[in-house]
Amino acid sequence: DVSGFLQFRYLYNDGGSDAVTRGFDVERARIQFSGKAYDFDYAVSGQWSDTEFVLKDAFLSGNFGGFDVKAGQFVTKFFDGYVSDPTTLVYGDYSIIALTYGQGYSQGVEVSREFDVFNVYASYNDGFNTDNSTFGDNDYGFSARVEFDPCDYFTVGAAFARQNTVVDDYDSYTVDATAKFWGFDFNAAYVAANWNDNWNNYALVGTASYDLDDQMQVFGQYEYGVLDGVSDNLSVGTVGVNYLFNPNVRWSNSFGYAFGAIDGGYNLTDTGWETSASNGQYLIRSMVQITF
Repeated sequence: DVSGFLQFRYLYNDGGSDAVTRGFDVERARIQFSGKAYDFDYAVSGQWSDTEFVLKDAFLSGNFGGFDVKAGQFVTKFFDGYVSDPTTLVYGDYSIIALTYGQGYSQGVEVSREFDVFNVYASYNDGFNTDNSTFGDNDYGFSARVEFDPCDYFTVGAAFARQNTVVDDYDSYTVDATAKFWGFDFNAAYVAANWNDNWNNYALVGTASYDLDDQMQVFGQYEYGVLDGVSDNLSVGTVGVNYLFNPNVRWSNSFGYAFGAIDGGYNLTDTGWETSASNGQYLIRSMVQITF
């Protein structure tokens, strides 16, 4: 099977302590090949971003004695705000918190199994955000996640991860909940990490959306973060609307506002946000997304 997606954006950023920035970009252009070979499922995908083409997913998976086993490069199960396919997110992109605390892609092995209303995942890998690395980096990590899914409308999850890298060793954990009913979709997630040997690094993300009809959806997202040694906490809110021309073409428009400064310790890669020494920064974003 051949699948993929394209995200084309216009961004306008102003306010705070920064000068105005604006322009168009192709946020992501991804193509994926997947299928079954010799009783194993597989997926291989690559993505054009800026001027590079990079490998994303590359894994084999199969079922052994009731356990699902995945091996290769993929997004392990940890923070639910970081997924392999960002087009499935209401916002269509990762939050600042997901990029800063999320697991990203890594290389390793993950074992999972469903136990009635519980789903359990365990992974051993090269550590968070170590995609396309080679043998010899001496980084490693492990993570475990449990999801309680009693019905189609409500899910609760919790996860823990340990990372050992050449520059730092740290732990992180997260808890999250999702509820869906009557056209509403709510998600909230808390995540923390003991960077610099203390737990004063934590964040909360809340997202809500409502389907006005089969084509139009309104949404809002709020991000709050605390970093050790940073004088101003992260406080960013975004509101917007999604318009579905059809199930494969979505037009998203949003307005984001920073209620405080945005420190350089946060990962702002490709978000449109800039580091700022004062509040008042705002981001206008319009994106057309096509999936196939």
